[in-house]
Amino acid sequence: MKPLKLAKEEKELLIEDLQGHLELDHNIELGRLATEQLIDYMLQQLAAPIYNQAIEDAGKTLMERMSSLEEDLYAMKMTKKITRR
Repeated sequence: MKPLKLAKEEKELLIEDLQGHLELDHNIELGRLATEQLIDYMLQQLAAPIYNQAIEDAGKTLMERMSSLEEDLYAMKMTKKITRR
């Protein structure tokens, strides 16, 4: 799996948001570099479980749609009419 990369603007917003959260909720002041390193670490640790959950969710959705398609195809089957003479 490729390492998760964020757009520069998105990462900047995350850094600012995390710094604000840590200051307000935990009274912790973290510099920009330390905050960026923390985000990079968390992305590295969380990427695989989040990716795997997304794959599992996509698989379930696919199976539900396939089941629905099977039902639709079954409903479309033609039956032979028996004619009585």
